Amino acid sequence: MAETKIRVPLKKVIEGIEMATDEWNQYLDIETMEIQSLPDGGYFGDWMEEFEEISEKIDNGRKTRYFALPDKFDIHEYSIIERFVYDMPSGRLQDEFERAIDGRGAFRRFKSTLRYYGMEQQWYDFLYEAHREIAIGWCDDNGFEYYEENDK
Repeated sequence: MAETKIRVPLKKVIEGIEMATDEWNQYLDIETMEIQSLPDGGYFGDWMEEFEEISEKIDNGRKTRYFALPDKFDIHEYSIIERFVYDMPSGRLQDEFERAIDGRGAFRRFKSTLRYYGMEQQWYDFLYEAHREIAIGWCDDNGFEYYEENDK
């Protein structure tokens, strides 16, 4: 008999990916289907009491109840930016974006170039799809079946 996979809402996984920072780790609690956030590195500072309990729960339930979501390193936003740029038709616009993402200050120049050309929404749509692909890969890697809101 085939094992029943745990179904997780793709929207929640994407939400956790969108929340990724260098300072915080995101976990999906598969019992509640909620995202739990913890400061990275175990140092909780002023939040010690607030995070001590959930930290212990996550440690005890890692890979059984709590599953680490992709972090900034896994997501690698710069490579997503590169894909956005190289998916553009060849020409002046792509050349302009290529120059913008080269060297120090690439993120700032990229955002500025997006604004200049009025392409923010195209970028956010592209980024969402990239996060969606990462989320689907994460579900597959962890043996979860995902569903989208209209799938229930």
